[in-house]
Amino acid sequence: MKIAILGAGYIGSDVAALWTKKGHQVTATTRHPDRLADLSRVAQKCVIFKGNDENELASLILNNDTILVTISADLPDEFEETYLQMAHAIRRVALDRSPPRRLIYTSSTAIYGDHRGLWVDESSKLKLKSEQGRILIETERVFLSLEDLGWHVCILRVSEIYGPLRELSHRLRALQGQTLPGSGKNYSNMIHRADVTSAVDYALRRRLEGVYNLADDDHPTRRDLYDQIAAKLGLPSIQWNPGDASWRGGNKRISNHKIKKLGFKFRYPHRIID
Repeated sequence: MKIAILGAGYIGSDVAALWTKKGHQVTATTRHPDRLADLSRVAQKCVIFKGNDENELASLILNNDTILVTISADLPDEFEETYLQMAHAIRRVALDRSPPRRLIYTSSTAIYGDHRGLWVDESSKLKLKSEQGRILIETERVFLSLEDLGWHVCILRVSEIYGPLRELSHRLRALQGQTLPGSGKNYSNMIHRADVTSAVDYALRRRLEGVYNLADDDHPTRRDLYDQIAAKLGLPSIQWNPGDASWRGGNKRISNHKIKKLGFKFRYPHRIID
């Protein structure tokens, strides 16, 4: 299979390595020239692509069977260009020049917003009220509209990712001496990078369509999680400031039942502290 990965970063490069190993022809794109050498080790073709060249985008779509969109914005003010403008550009190419393709998009469970600690599944209301939230929600809508053009679309709403280079132990060490805003009583929703990569591959192999949540089985509060890590490392517990109103995170527990019901098995269903 010929596959283009738009935004081969932390997840995209890992998926590229897996798919290349499986014999797929992978084209990986990046906005950063200094990443070309690393990507050349996991993909047959590497392209500098910033998302604003519609002719280049059309070439990537026309010359590949599947498009994996794993782009991420570096800064909040880049959200619209990175996500929504890219989605609209893909739709314009689909309207003007492209036969139906398969598209997999790694979205975010952040779009659910605050559900006051309740469980949310793929049918739950999207409550993220920020401008970034509006952009992420609209991006999903544009990608799903490709189904009207005969495309096969799968959206994977990904929880907070941890894993190699993002170990929980490193995170806690970096937080030492700080007082975090809020009470720490909001539930955590996380997933290991290996399971995100595996789920993307599963979506390709099983030809999944529609929306699926990606989160592990564990949902300790942020305070309990950090206390557990601190105890294992022999470090002081993190301090919290419930009176600090600067914290605006949503409280929810992400259900992973839908993708598990289809047979997907998590390699790390429980949080790994390393």
